[in-house]
Amino acid sequence: MRPSSERPRPRAGVSFTRGLVVAAIGVMGAGGIVGALSGCSPALNWRKLSPEGAQLTLMFPCKPERESRSQPGPAGQAVTVTTLSCKARGEQYSLTWTDLGDAGAASPAMRRMHEGIARQMAPQASAPLGVRGITPDPQAFQQAFEAGSGQGRQQVRQAVFSRGAFLYQVLMQGERVDAEAWDVFLGSVELPA
Repeated sequence: MRPSSERPRPRAGVSFTRGLVVAAIGVMGAGGIVGALSGCSPALNWRKLSPEGAQLTLMFPCKPERESRSQPGPAGQAVTVTTLSCKARGEQYSLTWTDLGDAGAASPAMRRMHEGIARQMAPQASAPLGVRGITPDPQAFQQAFEAGSGQGRQQVRQAVFSRGAFLYQVLMQGERVDAEAWDVFLGSVELPA
């Protein structure tokens, strides 16, 4: 991991601790959602999912609920933002995605997502993503966040990436984020070949 002031460089096989579901600020909306690997913990029941419309598979440690909403996207066009989210062992796990309709809009949207959560919480270390098949972009990385003083104890791990016009956010949050669970959650993301 590197200090938050340094920009991550993509490297294969780097794992990292993940967290909080804050929907994509800007393109995905300011409202947000703040909201093989089962050895992680007996309290986690990992299951592989292929969410309809997400164009990826991943594992959740609990049965997620689905929420979709329409929000303004690039050039004012409406986009549907969908989130799968659940809680296990006091931690919130979520996947949020949308089809922006324009691959060129993904990088600015990812930047706004990082900036949006950084306005709410103190950025910590960041690391590149080891997810195969994502669109290479300097804004595609994972980062840890912690609540500032006076905000109560809260940790977040966020990974944002895109594939073409699809924008994704993987998030985990809790009083103390389980690094191993984050690695399982993020490491389970698979994009089709």
